[in-house]
Amino acid sequence: MNGSTYPITEDDVARFEKDGVVCLRGVLDACWVALLREELERVLENPGPQGKDYERQGSGRFRYDTFMWTRHEPFWRLQVASPIPMLTAALMRSTKSYLMADIVFDKEPNASNVTPWHQDQPYGWYDGTQVCSVWIPLDKVDMSNGALEYVCGSHRWGKWFRPVGFDDGRNQATTDFEPMPDIESERSKHRIVHFDCEPGDALFHHLLVLHGSPGNSTGDRRRRAIAFRYAGDDATYAVRPVGPKPVWDPGLRPGSRFGCDLFPQVWPPRDVPRFWEREAVA
Repeated sequence: MNGSTYPITEDDVARFEKDGVVCLRGVLDACWVALLREELERVLENPGPQGKDYERQGSGRFRYDTFMWTRHEPFWRLQVASPIPMLTAALMRSTKSYLMADIVFDKEPNASNVTPWHQDQPYGWYDGTQVCSVWIPLDKVDMSNGALEYVCGSHRWGKWFRPVGFDDGRNQATTDFEPMPDIESERSKHRIVHFDCEPGDALFHHLLVLHGSPGNSTGDRRRRAIAFRYAGDDATYAVRPVGPKPVWDPGLRPGSRFGCDLFPQVWPPRDVPRFWEREAVA
C-alpha cells in the first residue's frame, strides 16, 4: 500500500473534528507490523538519548523512546512509503503534514503503570490547531492490556491543561495552562470511548483531546505501540518551560513555520533526511 491509496472518507474527517479521535482499521499490513515489531526490539535493546524505563508499578516494565526515525530506517520508511502522512493531512484538512516526533511505548504483562489523563500538545513544541497524533498498536489491544481511552470532544473545550508526569500523575511545576482536571472522579460527566485494536489499526487523535490508559493487567500479553506527532499548515514552533524537548536544537525561533530537517514535510512527499544512515556509518 503506497502513501495515497487508503480510502479515507469525509465521515472519518468529520468524526475526527467532532470527537477528536477516529480509528482507521488496517492502515498497516502484516508485513509492516512484522518489520516494526522487529525494529522496536532493537530500539528497546539500544535506547536513544531520550529513552526511559519508568519505575515499575508491578512486575512488568513500561518503556518509552522517541525520535527513532533519526536512528532506525524502518521508522523513517513509514514517513516515505506508508499512508500515514497522507491520512494526517486529510484529517487536519491541511495541504501539508510535517513530522514532529515518533515515540514507542512498551507495556509488558503485569506492568500496572497507568498512563494518566493528559493532552499531548502542552508537552510538545508546536502551536496551532492543525495537529494530529497517530497511535499504532503492534499487539492486539483492549482494556485489559492498556487500550487508550478518550474524552470525546475535549479538544474543543478551548482549554490547555498542564502536563502531568507519567511516573506520578502530578501536574508539572509550571504556571502555564490550567491544572489537569480529575477525569476519573467525574467519568459520568463525559462521553469516554476506547477502541479494541488489532495490530496495524491506527488511532488518529487531535493533540488537545484528553486521553489516558490503564496498566497492563494481563499476565502474558504485551502492549507495544508506536505514536507519531504531526502538524499542518497553521502550526508553528513553540518552546515550553516544562516537558520534553526535541532530540537536538532544530535551529528554529518560536513562531517559525516547520519544514526543517528535524521537522520535515512528509506530505505531499518530499525528501526526508536519512539521519539513520549517519548512525549506521558511526
